[in-house]
Formats: sequence, structure tokens, C-alpha cells
Amino acid sequence: EHNLTLPNLASIAEQQMGGFTQIGAHGTGANIPPVDDFVTSLKLISPARGIIELTPSDGEMFDLARVGLGCLGVVSELTMKCIPAHNLLEHTYVLSRSEAKAQLNDLLKKHKHIRYMWIPYQDAVVVVTNDPENEDSAQIVEESKKSKEGIDTDSSKPLRDLLKELQLSKNENGHELTDESLKGMGFGELRDALLAFLVGDHVEKVNKAEALFWKQSEGYQIKPSDQLLQFDCGGQQWVFEVCFATGTYENNAGHDMKFMENLLERIETEKIPAHAPIEQRWSASSSSFMSPAHGPQEGLHCWVGIIMYLPSDDEAERKDITNRFKGQYCNLARSVGAPFGVVSHWGKLEMPTNGQNFLDLRQLMSKRYPLDKFNAARQYYDPKNILGNDLLNLILGTPR
Repeated sequence: EHNLTLPNLASIAEQQMGGFTQIGAHGTGANIPPVDDFVTSLKLISPARGIIELTPSDGEMFDLARVGLGCLGVVSELTMKCIPAHNLLEHTYVLSRSEAKAQLNDLLKKHKHIRYMWIPYQDAVVVVTNDPENEDSAQIVEESKKSKEGIDTDSSKPLRDLLKELQLSKNENGHELTDESLKGMGFGELRDALLAFLVGDHVEKVNKAEALFWKQSEGYQIKPSDQLLQFDCGGQQWVFEVCFATGTYENNAGHDMKFMENLLERIETEKIPAHAPIEQRWSASSSSFMSPAHGPQEGLHCWVGIIMYLPSDDEAERKDITNRFKGQYCNLARSVGAPFGVVSHWGKLEMPTNGQNFLDLRQLMSKRYPLDKFNAARQYYDPKNILGNDLLNLILGTPR
């Protein structure tokens, strides 16, 4: 209606604005902060103080409330900075791990938006860049299409071939899947079907087929920014995402690449059935005190998300996947991230699984966030802790 859009969007764009900002959602772009940083005023309905409106003139209380985790009041109204609606030119291509590391700092400065998608057990990193459309963009897309003329670009074929192979080895009746019977299945559906084969090294085979899919999907496209900055996250899945500082925009300290190298080494050494992709994104700092990316204005922050899909409807199998993800896999990510001071994305924080996890998490939260100020604000707006819950009370303490 107004031909405006937000400067950045999270991977899932269809969210309520209150939750979207209160947990500090983020997109990607080394010079673009998380979405909470674009809030210029907000109205809260608080248990003790009624309806309140906060703006930058309210100082620290405003900076606490922008990522308030729903603890200070129910967000009823937001004003946010917007920019003119625009198209983006998206480029998707695959690099080796060493190429991705070597080119990263140049790519972060060259492109407005960039994300890496690492594929465990494969020397393949999918790179997706997005930049505002200009007078040359349409020609770039056309030249990309012409370069593929006469080349087999059936990118889903590796996935279909593996599915047919696995189905044939399992099917006692000898019924074979064909390309015709699999016609119409998209990338996400094929991947879910493949991951449902919970046998042997199936995850490594699926990841290999996925790497081939992305290699054959290389190319350019132009679409509105709100269509390209969100993307299909696939089927039902567990997600754990962490954020950590990695220097400044002008001087990347290299923590982002060291974290990924260590994470992949541990995954592949310990034979964790790590589903693809492991997504890596970047943002500038947020001035909101409770944002995982809070820091100096010139700061650079890295966000890394690990996943495990839940392709099976069998309750026991889903429980096994869940336990392995929340236990071994998430503990590994925390262990690898500890030297870099990683903290969880607020929207993906889980209840500690044991006493040591609880103690470590409380210590980390106390070190990373101004909990005394935040809990004082909770006491002021919600002294009876009506808006709290077991998870937040456990890791943040209670209002005081």
C-alpha cells in the first residue's frame, strides 16, 4: 500500500511484529543490524503500569524494551524505520570450504546480503548473495540462462536417483519408483523422503546429493526483497542457533571461520548425522541491551544455525532424533562456541538438559547481558511476574 519494506527480514517473514522484534530476529548483511534496531517507538500493555509508550528519549528503558522477550508488557503497537520497496538480484553458487574461507571478507563488503550454507561431510559451501537491482541486473540473469542452454539442469535428479536407490533396496515387493512417479516433488519434499531412511550412513549420502542439487542450481534471479530474504526452511525440524562477535566490519577477527572449521571437524570426527545445511549469516551490532548481537556500532556478529529434520511420523524415531539433537549435537555446538562467547538466539533457546548445562547457561547469561537492569525493569512493569515463564525465570532469574 505504501510501497515500503523493512531493511532486512528473517528467514521466516510471516511473523507477528511483536514477537519478531521482541526476540531480536535477524536477517543477513554485515552492515545491517537485527530487526529490533529499526524500532523507533513501541507501545506496551504492562501488568503494573498499564499502557506505556517508549521512545529513544526514555534512554536505557527503551533499549531494554526493544528486545524485552515479552517480559515487560504485551507489544500492542510499533513504529519502525522502513525503506522503499525494491527488487534484489540474487546469485546462488557453490564454493569449496577453502574458497569460502578465503573469499569471505571480500564478499561481506561487496554484497548487501550474504549467507553461507555449509554441507557436512561435503567440500561444498552454498553461497547466496543479494544486492539491489540495477540497470545491469536483467542482462546478468539473461546471460546466466544462456550459459545453461543445452546443459542438463535437472537439479533434482541427484535427489530422485538416491531416493529410487534407497527405496529399491528396502522394498521387498520389488516396486520401483520412477521419475514419473516422483514428478512434482520439490526439493524439500525429496529431502524429507530421503532422510526418512534411517539406515547406516544415509545422512552423508543425502548431503552428497544435496551438494549436487545446489551445484546444478547455480544462477541468478530477480525478485522483490521480501520474497528473496525469506526462504523455505524445509519440513519439521529442530533448530539451535547461536550468535557471537567476530570483530568489526572493517576488521573481521576470523572467529566466524574458526567456529565453522571446529564445528565441522567435530561433527565429522564424531560421526554426528548432521543434516544440511548449517546456515551462517552475519549482522551489524544492535543497540538493544538484550540482543544477542548487542555491541559497539562498528561491530560484526555471526549467526550459525544447526538443524535436524523430523522426517518420520514414528513416535520412537522422532524421540530418538530429538534426544540426539538436544543432547549430543547442541552440546557439541555449545562446546565449540564456548571460546567465542556464543549465546543462543532467543527464539531457539531450550531448557537446560542437566545441572551443568544450567550452571553454564546462568553464568553465560550473567556475563553477556545486563540482567540486574533487565530484572529491575521486569519488577517495575510486572512485579508479580505474570509475563514470565519457567524457562526465562530459570535462566534470567525472577524480577527484583
